[in-house]
Amino acid sequence: MRRVLIVGAGIDAWMTAAALATATRGLAEVVVAETGPPPVGRIAALPSLQGLHARLGISEPTLAQATEARPRLAARYGDAIEPFGETGVGIDGVAFHHYWLAAGRAGPLTDWSLAALAAARGRFAPPSPDPRSPLSTLSYGLSLDAAGYAALLKRVALAAGAKVVEGRPDADLKVDASGGERLLVAHEPWTDWSAWLPTGVALAEDGLISTFAPAPARTGRIIAAMTGDTIAVGTAYGAIGAGDGGDLHLLQGDVSRLIALFPTGPAAVAEYNRLAQSALERARDMAILRWGDLSNPPEPLARKIEQFQSRGRVVTYDDEAWPESAWIHAMLARGIIPQRWDPLADRVSAERTREMLSRMKAMLGQTAEAMPRA
Repeated sequence: MRRVLIVGAGIDAWMTAAALATATRGLAEVVVAETGPPPVGRIAALPSLQGLHARLGISEPTLAQATEARPRLAARYGDAIEPFGETGVGIDGVAFHHYWLAAGRAGPLTDWSLAALAAARGRFAPPSPDPRSPLSTLSYGLSLDAAGYAALLKRVALAAGAKVVEGRPDADLKVDASGGERLLVAHEPWTDWSAWLPTGVALAEDGLISTFAPAPARTGRIIAAMTGDTIAVGTAYGAIGAGDGGDLHLLQGDVSRLIALFPTGPAAVAEYNRLAQSALERARDMAILRWGDLSNPPEPLARKIEQFQSRGRVVTYDDEAWPESAWIHAMLARGIIPQRWDPLADRVSAERTREMLSRMKAMLGQTAEAMPRA
């Protein structure tokens, strides 16, 4: 493959260009046809974005200077708070929430999340690499200045060899990174998800606990991420209105998948399309669970809800964007309470379970109180 043409602007185009130029190291010419002004405002990012930054050589000080990056420990949807990182500690292969259920739900589940406790106190510390430390259970997302982040990605891409071009020159692979404009794929059939997701969410209040409010969104996807020599990434492929960092995570996944497969033959194209659809639909299901219409959910989400409500089990599929703890908090936030818990949790007496939870809660509270103020 000699040339890759990226059509788009802002974060979608320049994340794609930066990742491709860094990965190919000159084996392919990466060119960008910019189509619009940079984005404005602040955006939310999930913890997974830090992995991309490591691959691109973006240090935390560089990110902070370019984007005024701020840590996020939890997200608020309506009245519900969903923290990042671990909640409680599983014992002998039994997830923590089963012990919490067995103990009679003695307080909100977030009482056993260090991230939630620290955020409520306005405190923050980076995660510890020591698994014995309570700080090892922490994980954090970021809020970023969108224009600054796009400009940083552009600098990284150009330094790695990407080029800006006028017009749309011939290319072996064309990438539509134009977001909702879908400049290269607007003619593709559209699968509409507005019955499940009539709105999206956007960052309404920045902070250690970021608040998200309803926002207009056209939700759905085109029939296939790649057709012929054209591939759509990010919201050019599919949109769920996930301004909570979900859209950015999907873009990152699309770009990583493109680099891993570099789909040039029928088998690779089919696999890329399968994986892209799976990842998007799993993220869609979380969006529906958090702020969508649950009256008639898609089958995979209906199965997740049924299994969790029946016995507290979290069903996971390939290409999940969210960890098990996120699904648990989201289920509980929508009032989906398990009717049973794992019977193995009853190996510990109810009194001992309550004592264990009380000690764990106190330790996490003390740890949060000792953290520096953000």
